[in-house]
Amino acid sequence: MARSNNQLLAQLDRGPTNNPAIWGGGSTFQNVVPGQPLFTVDPNCHCFDPTKTLVLNPKAFVDAPAGTFGTAAAFYDNYRWQRQPAESASLGRIFRFKESMSLNIRAEFYNVFNRTFLSSPTSTNPSAMTTMNTFGLLTGGYGYVNTVNGIGTSPRTGQIVARFEF
Repeated sequence: MARSNNQLLAQLDRGPTNNPAIWGGGSTFQNVVPGQPLFTVDPNCHCFDPTKTLVLNPKAFVDAPAGTFGTAAAFYDNYRWQRQPAESASLGRIFRFKESMSLNIRAEFYNVFNRTFLSSPTSTNPSAMTTMNTFGLLTGGYGYVNTVNGIGTSPRTGQIVARFEF
């Protein structure tokens, strides 16, 4: 078996590491602080301005002590983002001309009630610094909701389809 002087190849040849922090993407779960609310506002109230409000509470989580695993669960029932119902509607009609010919016309509409859907807030680092632009609008931080080119920019749309079969 040939040996390589390339240390990178030698490390890769050793197989997976025995470090659980690397298995999970470089970190473990954080600890949840008892008694602290997870959100600063109710995400379903539609009563906050996402350009001025950070919606996640950075005091609700703390890093696990060095050399230990965090005790937070992978999923919490009360730690969910907005309920975002999406309504669609369609109408269609088939016109028969002869036994072997027909015209199918269909109109389809998406986001019929033109609801605003906000992107999920940034939740990677509770100690992330809050940043704002020159107009005083949020551009980053823990709990920041991106409203620029996010999923909140999809307005009501529709299409009409006609298909002639013969």
